[in-house]
Amino acid sequence: MKIKDLMDGCIVGTGTDYVVIQKERKRYLIEIMPNTIKELKNASTPYGSQID
Repeated sequence: MKIKDLMDGCIVGTGTDYVVIQKERKRYLIEIMPNTIKELKNASTPYGSQID
């Protein structure tokens, strides 16, 4: 499964390094390893954007 397949789901839980998404009657755990978040200079799309 790809992340884009879960885009119309609802976030039903979060933690320091995970997100739980419910889509239809199923729940999916997405672990974020390593837990780093980078802001992109161009907010419209991550493709071709420069990282600060």
